[in-house]
Amino acid sequence: MMTYLFKGQKFRYCTKLKILPSSWKNQRVKPNITGWAEINGILDDLSNRVKEIEREAIFNKEELTLDMIKRKFLIKSGVIEVKKNFFSVYDHFIKESRATKAPNTIKAYEGTKRKLLKFSEKKEIEITFKSVNQIFYEAFVNYLINDLGFLNNSVGKHIKTLKVFLRYAFDHGFTKEVYNYKKFKVFSEDSDIIYLTETELMSLYELENLSDKLQRVRDNFCFACFTGLRFSDIEKLTNSNIRPDYLEIKTEKTKDFIKVPLNYLAKEILSRYTDHFSLKPLPTGISNQKTNEYLKEIGELAKIKDPITLEKYTGSKKKLILKPKYNLLSTHTARRTFVTLSLEKGIRAEVVMAMTGHKSYRTFKKYIKITDRVMQAEMNRVWNKPLLKAV
Repeated sequence: MMTYLFKGQKFRYCTKLKILPSSWKNQRVKPNITGWAEINGILDDLSNRVKEIEREAIFNKEELTLDMIKRKFLIKSGVIEVKKNFFSVYDHFIKESRATKAPNTIKAYEGTKRKLLKFSEKKEIEITFKSVNQIFYEAFVNYLINDLGFLNNSVGKHIKTLKVFLRYAFDHGFTKEVYNYKKFKVFSEDSDIIYLTETELMSLYELENLSDKLQRVRDNFCFACFTGLRFSDIEKLTNSNIRPDYLEIKTEKTKDFIKVPLNYLAKEILSRYTDHFSLKPLPTGISNQKTNEYLKEIGELAKIKDPITLEKYTGSKKKLILKPKYNLLSTHTARRTFVTLSLEKGIRAEVVMAMTGHKSYRTFKKYIKITDRVMQAEMNRVWNKPLLKAV
């Protein structure tokens, strides 16, 4: 049995060779045993395969991981047979990712694969690792923008996924013919931040005569507005996460533990469902997609209909989209509402980040809408007081 140790981790590989313990010394068969040279040669070959993988990784400046070493070893040993054409490897990439990636990430991977297949079919281009170069990149981007009419951020998401896959294929030894994909530009533009003002949030929270279904959607949404939780975390919330004055949960997306104080409004929502759900403190069972549909209906009933102009780009062309605010509500609006209103009310950014689980300000600032009210409050705090006179 070959055992490989790497940073405290190990994998084992059965050689299917047997020898008496008395014929074994220093990890090899003693030279006075019949067939010792052949057996030791096989063992040396196995050892050399691992060393070769390590040398290749160092030469190619790849990050060494136990999973990568094990996979390459099993491929070199003929244990794993993988078809090395582009889409077969992509299927393998998705399969391997399911154990470590969130469901939405897997959906994104599958979505990009579908776009690549459609692109290949429509443009009559066979996609291989060798054909993925700058010309391919530009043709694929043009297809997404001109043929499908995608906005730049959507194009960027597909290019980002493609780069993740190409890195995986190269790192796991499925190809050595990957073009310098780091040159592939990932389009990214700041999204318009849609959040509810305090007045809008309370008008939605106090809305009466809703159907049972809409009331459950409204209560979950408002609870997220009062705590900053994602939809995925609301769905997995159980009574064990709830304490008298705060909730504590390991987030679904980032696997971080966060602790969020419960304000009186959040507690009021929880109290409505105490007798209804034995394990769940909030109602569940409505999908994210359906929730987004119902939120628009609830927002219209709450008269949240100020016109909002969105500025989007597809390639270099600017598109202006005018919609009533209720038409832009989604589950993600809740998290942005929590961040913006918390800052409006004077909670320090680092405190809000601790409650939402953000580790970097760069990511956190995407949720911030610096409102006129915040600017006025900060100006009053700093400037609208007597200045020191020169002596």
